[in-house]
Amino acid sequence: MAVLDWRSEYPFASHELRLEGLRYHYLDEGQGEPLLLLHGNPTWSFYWRRVVTALSGQYRLIVPDHIGCGLSDKPQDYEYRLARHSANVLRLVEHLQLERITLVAHDWGGGIGLGAATLAPEKFARLV
Repeated sequence: MAVLDWRSEYPFASHELRLEGLRYHYLDEGQGEPLLLLHGNPTWSFYWRRVVTALSGQYRLIVPDHIGCGLSDKPQDYEYRLARHSANVLRLVEHLQLERITLVAHDWGGGIGLGAATLAPEKFARLV
């Protein structure tokens, strides 16, 4: 049985934001108006890889891995709650100075993203 090397499907540069000492991994690909892509549970930014490849010529795609998922840290003693994840997304938005964001969310990412949009509605232009 052949084993697929996931990195061949995920050729993107990794970025990180430190949140209280934790690695918060994200992708930042392309140029243009920002699309913030939020994955559900139990997936990670890998879920969006084909969207990133297809749209990075037209948009700036920001794709984080929630704490506990993907290439972000996975602490055992952490408050894994919706409000905490929404606050993390907002910290990333502020760190990258994003404006006029189109939020594209899947599954649990919908609640996380809507929570972030509620905290800073002036940053978001569209919700998908």
